[in-house]
Amino acid sequence: MTERGQSAPPETQFEAWLREPDQGRAAQLLDSLVSTYAAPLIRKIVSFKLGSVGRRDGGRVQAADIDDVCSNAVCQLLARFERMRGEERPQVRNFSGYAAVTAYNACNEYFRARKPAWLSLAMKLRYVMTHSPRLAVWDSADGQEVCGFARMRGSEPATDAVSLGELRSRLRESADPGRMRTVEMAEAILGASGAPLLFDTMIEIAADWSGLREAQVQPLEQDRDDNPSPWERLQDTQPTAESRLIDRTYMVRLWQEICDLPIPHRKALLLNLNDGAGGDIQLFVHLGIASLEQISNCLEMKVIEFAKLWNELPLDDMRIARELGMSRQDVVNRRSAARKRLARRMKEAGEKTER
Repeated sequence: MTERGQSAPPETQFEAWLREPDQGRAAQLLDSLVSTYAAPLIRKIVSFKLGSVGRRDGGRVQAADIDDVCSNAVCQLLARFERMRGEERPQVRNFSGYAAVTAYNACNEYFRARKPAWLSLAMKLRYVMTHSPRLAVWDSADGQEVCGFARMRGSEPATDAVSLGELRSRLRESADPGRMRTVEMAEAILGASGAPLLFDTMIEIAADWSGLREAQVQPLEQDRDDNPSPWERLQDTQPTAESRLIDRTYMVRLWQEICDLPIPHRKALLLNLNDGAGGDIQLFVHLGIASLEQISNCLEMKVIEFAKLWNELPLDDMRIARELGMSRQDVVNRRSAARKRLARRMKEAGEKTER
């Protein structure tokens, strides 16, 4: 990297990375951007946010927590950048602002993981937003996650406080969300809004409508575990195993068992793990059980390679088959064998615990 390149604004370097056809040169540009501008800023923000919570809660936030959140934020940033590389006209007006938003999002995920009901809601909404053909999630120019109907992609989100307050009031007077599937709730909110919403705003509105009052990050930092929230009692007709998946002890043991699987079985399972199979791979990150770096190590992939795949997960079996150099049926067989082994091991672990 020349002195001229090093002194160029990060936005200029980012544009150069987007246009660079040579993979080796592009990797150098991206590494310089992340190590020089993004990573230090992310660590500063995460250390401040988690450190302030640790001081208030008696020093419970450990250095390892800060390292994991920073690692997740950097990997998420890389994944979002790689997604932009495939867009026609991506724009990043303020690189530092974009990195800062990603850091704050990673902190928010850390806080959400400490409230199972809030995490359950956030995970359900993210799943339907990224898997329903009618819905979509995209990044604004300043790094905010925006969600809306697929036909709205690229439009500016509604952020006016008065309008959003009126939206909440209208929803409270409408149908009971307890009788809706998650995708129906999301579509109802977006239909009433008439415009895209920031993803965090979507979660807050859904939480308010369903009766969950712990949607803001500030209350999440206070560890109030009194009575079950209305959201935890809210019925959902979608077949899920979240009541068990949100049990962190269970998930920690499950992750350990997954890591003990042969590598082809690990890849066949994790790269296709989805809500219909009883959970999303993102749960391991959001519950603080495994960072993106740890998941990539488990898959024996380079972090940057896995980051490129992060927003595309779950992968279809044909793509996994190409990755493993085997037939599609072999992938299906290995995933089936992995699930049977995990079910047996988790059952055995549960029986030992009950003794």
